[in-house]
Amino acid sequence: MQCSIIIPAYNASKTIVTCLQSALNQSFLKDEYEIIVVDDGSTDDTAKVVQRYPVKLLRQKNQGPAVARNNGAGKAEGEILIFTDSDCELDHRFLEKMVKSF
Repeated sequence: MQCSIIIPAYNASKTIVTCLQSALNQSFLKDEYEIIVVDDGSTDDTAKVVQRYPVKLLRQKNQGPAVARNNGAGKAEGEILIFTDSDCELDHRFLEKMVKSF
């Protein structure tokens, strides 16, 4: 696996759908990347929303985005770790452009 997209999320049920859909709709080969969402102790439906998508969901008690990123990195299988936030919409060629610099 070439890349892991790691997304820390806290109470992101209203924004995570757009983020996940854009992450899943990359020009990159599907079997060359994974998506990991780390639910940082959300009190809304973030985890329930994420479970509807073919991504890895990790859960932790609320410790902040830095700890969530590190937990995601620890479970990542990709050689390249790419971090984004749960309220971001990724360009269709985001991974392709990011990996090109490596």
